[in-house]
Amino acid sequence: MAPHSDEDVQDDELDAEAKKEDACNLQASFEILNKYGSLMKRLRSGKRCEPSQHKHLGTARRDGQSSETGCSASNCQVLSAVSIMRIATMELLKLRSRMTGDSFTLANASAFHDSGLNHVKHVLCLLDAAEKFSNQQYDEAEKLLIFILSASHAADHPIQRVITCFARDLLERIEMANGKFDLEREVVEVDVKQALADLKAAIHTSEQLLPFTQITQFTAIQTILDSLASAERIHFIDIGTKLGSHWMIIVHSLANRKSFPVEQLKITVVCTPKDNVEEKVETLSSFAASMNVPFAFRIVNSEMYEFNKDQFELEAGEVVAVYMEFCQTSLAASPNNIEALIGWVKNLNPHLMVVNEIEANICAPAFVPRFHEALFLCSAMFDCLEDCLERDNRCREIIEKVYFQEIIRSGAMSEDDGSFRQCRKINFWRGYFARFGIVEMELSQPSMDQASLLVRESPCWKSCTLSMDGKCMLLGWNDIPLRSVSAWKFHKH
Repeated sequence: MAPHSDEDVQDDELDAEAKKEDACNLQASFEILNKYGSLMKRLRSGKRCEPSQHKHLGTARRDGQSSETGCSASNCQVLSAVSIMRIATMELLKLRSRMTGDSFTLANASAFHDSGLNHVKHVLCLLDAAEKFSNQQYDEAEKLLIFILSASHAADHPIQRVITCFARDLLERIEMANGKFDLEREVVEVDVKQALADLKAAIHTSEQLLPFTQITQFTAIQTILDSLASAERIHFIDIGTKLGSHWMIIVHSLANRKSFPVEQLKITVVCTPKDNVEEKVETLSSFAASMNVPFAFRIVNSEMYEFNKDQFELEAGEVVAVYMEFCQTSLAASPNNIEALIGWVKNLNPHLMVVNEIEANICAPAFVPRFHEALFLCSAMFDCLEDCLERDNRCREIIEKVYFQEIIRSGAMSEDDGSFRQCRKINFWRGYFARFGIVEMELSQPSMDQASLLVRESPCWKSCTLSMDGKCMLLGWNDIPLRSVSAWKFHKH
């Protein structure tokens, strides 16, 4: 057996102390949640049941009702988009088993009119249009898409907005495939400054009113803090972050330690200049000073796969923790870049690495399976927006467009070029990390308890689902996983 190095002994001691601190950490974690979750909780549910005379960027949905409550097949307006997708999928299988061919037609779709399931009919037409597009039957696919769009005058239901997004995109692809270009299409001038302001407002609203950022970040950060319960010199390396709201949680938690006072907290952020991290540094530094936490902040302006160990100014005696958010998704088009990123992280010799990622499987080589998966993902996301935001909330429209563009259109709807797809599920990354000697760890119990508490406390989040895939936590909506949080340890030998 190989002798234990000093680093191994240090890690073993940290792990032992972390277990001793579980009770204290559990109490501390809920103190953090109470302090920083109070504003978010008020925004989510504080005045939901009272009529509001003013609607603006950031208003929460007032009714707080789950879209699944009291639903039935004969009452389609209360069915969620995900439920409608499931019904449509089952109906398609039934119809195909009764038909001599394998195609769903408008004649078949008309059977759903009398039953009131118009949304199901439109989904079935969209699925058939996708198959015809895949088979290069562009004229037939175009007829179906035009029918769908002509029937979608009002987008009062999330499934209708999902269908409209996919139908318009597919129709545009057909026109391009047929060499049709609208040279007279009106060019809409964009106020770039206003567009950026609207995007920032949408991000802020998403962070406060939707469950995904709050729950995944709280879970990830609490797991890191619990693992470093006895570390006195901490170096937190953040790769891929866009918001940085969790940094204040780290500072506050360490300031309230009952034992092992922190001698130094260093936060190093790997980002590009366009991420505008600098504007957050002054506020964070002032907060750390007010909490008497010795604090240093460093920015490494670099692409995620190009940094090197010297840029981090690692010091003897400090314990390194790495937090990665959407890194694999961002680099998925280039396996070499992902491999470079993992190699650089391994060189940092972290005590642990926690990964916050999109959970999706839109990597099938064939277009139709990718299209089906993307429809379910988009339906779950739009259901979440329906439950958490007012329909006329401008942020909702922006979030829908960004999600469809970045996750769906650039992933499932893109042409197959043999590269990684943008989104993969945890099982894929588990096997990929194993090649580098990276072993999955348990998420801390306080972090899991905290996630469950967050879901229970918000009436708007009744359809938010937490589940486990091995040691990884999956966060979804209406039982469709959308995000994952996992913890990892590097083998030293």
